[in-house]
Amino acid sequence: MDIVLIGAGSMAVAYAKTLDAAGLTYRCFGRGENSAKKFERETGVPAGTGPLSDQLATTSVKDAHAIVAVNVSELSSVCHTLLDAGVHRILVEKPGGVDLGEMQAIANADTNNQILVAYNRRFLKSTQKAAEIIAKDGGAQLIQFEFTELPDRIEALGVHPPEVLANFAFANSSHVFDMAFFLGRGSPDLSDVTVSGAVQQGKISWHPDGSRFASCGTIGNEALYSCFADWRSGGNWSVEITTPHRRLRLKPLETLTQQLRETFVVEDVALESDPEGLKPGLPDMVQNFLEDDGSRMPTMQDQVKRMQVFAKILSR
Repeated sequence: MDIVLIGAGSMAVAYAKTLDAAGLTYRCFGRGENSAKKFERETGVPAGTGPLSDQLATTSVKDAHAIVAVNVSELSSVCHTLLDAGVHRILVEKPGGVDLGEMQAIANADTNNQILVAYNRRFLKSTQKAAEIIAKDGGAQLIQFEFTELPDRIEALGVHPPEVLANFAFANSSHVFDMAFFLGRGSPDLSDVTVSGAVQQGKISWHPDGSRFASCGTIGNEALYSCFADWRSGGNWSVEITTPHRRLRLKPLETLTQQLRETFVVEDVALESDPEGLKPGLPDMVQNFLEDDGSRMPTMQDQVKRMQVFAKILSR
C-alpha cells in the first residue's frame, strides 16, 4: 500500500509515529525547510519541501492513500491538489476547510466520496466503550455536551490566521460536536437532527459568533440533545448520554463513568489502554482508514451537512 503523509508539523509527526508503530512505510510531503528538518529528526523519515504541486510533479501518488495533516487554512487546497493527482482515498484533518464555503467546494469536487474527515475522538477507547454500552442498552435517550474553548490561550499562541480564528468553533469545537452526535446515533449527515432553539451571547473580537452558546433539539424520534459553552468562563469539553439503564459521562473525553438507573453512585468504567507514546484514537482511526476504507468516518458530503447543523447551534 502506498501511503503519503502531507504535512510535517506536530500532527504529521503524530501520524508518522502511528504508522511506524503499525510497521507501515510512507512518504512525507512537507513545505518549509525548518518543519521538514524537525520532522526528520523526530521520525527518521525525510520530508519534501516547497509547493505540493511542484513535489507531485516529480513523483506519482496515483492510487495512494493520503493523510492530510496541514494547517486548517490549507486543508481544502491540498485536498483539491490530491484529487487532481489521482489518489485513491484521502483522510483529511478536521474540519476539512476553513468555513462552510470551502467545505462545500471540496465536497462538490469529491464526486466519488474519496475524502474522509479525521475525527480521532470517535476512536478513543472511552468513545468506543460508550458506543458499545449504548447499543447494548437500546440506544441513547438524551445527549448533552459542552464545547467551551479557552480564548486567552488561543490568542497567546498567535499561530492561527484571522480566518481560522473567526471559524474556530468549526476548526476545533467540532470535535466534541462530532463525538456527541456520533454517540447519539444520528445519521451520518445528521439529517434527522432538528435544532429547536439556539441562542448566542457575548463578544470575542476575533470570533463573530460570540462567546456563550446554548441550544436544544431532537435526533429523530429517539433522543433529545442539549449543549452549551461559555468561552469567557471556566469550562471543558464533555459529553453525557442517557440510556434506559444508565447515564454515561465522558469528562474529560478520554475517560468514562456511569451512573446506573435508580442509584446515586458514579463509578468508573474500565477501558482498554492506549498504545504507549501514540496520540489517543489515532491508531484505531488510521487502521479504519487503511483497512476498512474509513467506514466509521464522515465523508465530505456528510461533513457539510453536519457543519450546517453546527452552524444553526452557533446561531449562524
